[in-house]
Amino acid sequence: MRIFIVVLLFFISTLVDASNFIAAKLPNSKYLAETPSITVALPSSYTTNSTKRYPVLYVLDGELNGELVKGMLHRLHLSNGSYEHIIVGITSSNRLRDFAPTVNKDPRGPVGEGGGGEHFLDFIEKELIPKINHDYRTTYFNVLAGHSVAGLLVIHSFQSRPKLFQSHLAFSPAVWWGARETSEATKKYVKSKTTNQNYLYMGIGDEGGEMREVYDSLALTIMRNRHLDLKLELDEFENDSHDFTMAAGIYNALKGLFQYQQQYGI
Repeated sequence: MRIFIVVLLFFISTLVDASNFIAAKLPNSKYLAETPSITVALPSSYTTNSTKRYPVLYVLDGELNGELVKGMLHRLHLSNGSYEHIIVGITSSNRLRDFAPTVNKDPRGPVGEGGGGEHFLDFIEKELIPKINHDYRTTYFNVLAGHSVAGLLVIHSFQSRPKLFQSHLAFSPAVWWGARETSEATKKYVKSKTTNQNYLYMGIGDEGGEMREVYDSLALTIMRNRHLDLKLELDEFENDSHDFTMAAGIYNALKGLFQYQQQYGI
């Protein structure tokens, strides 16, 4: 798998130029002390088809992961394996502050860090998404993707604001964070049988210890209790480290997203 990832990253780097992403100008946020950096990449057909509308894929840590997602989407689309999407990269200068939904009190982690996740989702829901919908031709089908602590925010959004995004892609989500609050809240949400129609992808690598324990418990609970309207896809990459799970899983995640969109005529 590691060789595949290296080849994948090289291949994508030949397909995607960073200049394909343009900086979006937003006013100072009412919900955040520091407005994140926002970049936007449009599909290749956007300028040639003036009536077509597109789903939007919001990528947390956009400066790091935006090109990876765009390159894979482009390659899948060329093979009729994906719809074109508008890609919005969201980059925070302080990931723990903005992505972690609760303040960590566990001495095994950075005590006192985090807690801004809800404010960050307020920014996305009330400022960023309306801006993107206003400036571009969108279908109002939104996807959120993130890795590690950004993946934690993806899981938090899935259970706390289930109608905000229609699909969620979480790569090695740090669900151990903050005494497992997000994991436990997600279990409770899934067990309530009130889940909305959605697609949830979760992937994990060779992580061990509490992170793997909490992840496995959450994945099993979702699998056993999910409503039929929830399309769930779980991945495991036992030979890949935490840092590489998004690269390892993005193909399966996007392929599953396409199948979900086709199934429901999206």
